[in-house]
Amino acid sequence: MKKKIISVVLAVSLLAPITANAGFLKDMVTSWGFTLTLTANDMLDLFEALADDIGEMGDRILDMAGQIDLMADKIVATEVIMADLVVDIAEIKTNTSNTCVEGIFISNEAQDTLYSGDFPVFTMSATPTEYVVYVSSSLTMDTNTISVLVHNQAELEALWPTLVVLAQNGKIYLAVKSITNNTITSLSNILTYNVL
Repeated sequence: MKKKIISVVLAVSLLAPITANAGFLKDMVTSWGFTLTLTANDMLDLFEALADDIGEMGDRILDMAGQIDLMADKIVATEVIMADLVVDIAEIKTNTSNTCVEGIFISNEAQDTLYSGDFPVFTMSATPTEYVVYVSSSLTMDTNTISVLVHNQAELEALWPTLVVLAQNGKIYLAVKSITNNTITSLSNILTYNVL
């Protein structure tokens, strides 16, 4: 009988949270004879301890979510840097092999206005395995330009919220260079989008 009581006491003590609020354990064992007494106050203490622990876990989850947001921003910044690096490397390889590749042509499928939450959808005259999208606040693409390496429309859609901030006076400009087998094309034509 004593083995069963000891097992019950051990099980309850292992399930109880180890916090300052879990002092009810001392009241559970009233004598060395392992008599188990649970009162309504003991249960309230248990629920209070559990609620405190759940609150602490919620705070930790919120803190972790904030850290994940910061990490996502850093990943986007790294993608921008890597896209420029890939373009530079591909251009070097292209120049070394004396290969000149004409630019591809892109069209916006009659979508020249992007409303809040929209992203550009365009077609290319070729189907590269990867391409660099240049987004700029100016038609000449000489200032405020970001380039990102993408492989499909879904990747561009995911990155678009960080790129559309370049829009000025309600307009944003987009062009691409395609990369196939370490060969990069020249810059495509430039599409103009009205951003509302």
